[in-house]
Amino acid sequence: MQTHRAGPGYRRRSPVETTNVALPTGDRLQIPTGAETLRFKGYLIMSRNSSHDYADFADLVDTMAPETAAAVLAGMDRYYSCQAPGRQWMATQLVGRLADPQPSDLGDQSPGADAQAKWEEVRRRCLSVAVAMLEEAR
Repeated sequence: MQTHRAGPGYRRRSPVETTNVALPTGDRLQIPTGAETLRFKGYLIMSRNSSHDYADFADLVDTMAPETAAAVLAGMDRYYSCQAPGRQWMATQLVGRLADPQPSDLGDQSPGADAQAKWEEVRRRCLSVAVAMLEEAR
């Protein structure tokens, strides 16, 4: 089994996109936009490569169509760049990670049919976004 190495090497190229929400108290709270949250989850997959990050990503994607997520993530290179020369673009690397998730901590999870079924569902949702990203790139 091939494992994807986690590690730093990405830097933010532009400010975080935010929006304001009104709280029941009347106060306003500045939060990242939905698209920004999705990009941040992609960044976490690339930098930490943990099963928890893939699961969080899959849960977030579950609230939208894979094509919507793909349209946002296809533009990731405008927001993050690789620091090492000669490396592939971040969006390209993310497609690979999502197509075949191999988190560095997968062996740390508790064994069992339920855990395996949950992980397979996470993999399926990640793959659907990877396929949609490739379609978006056409």
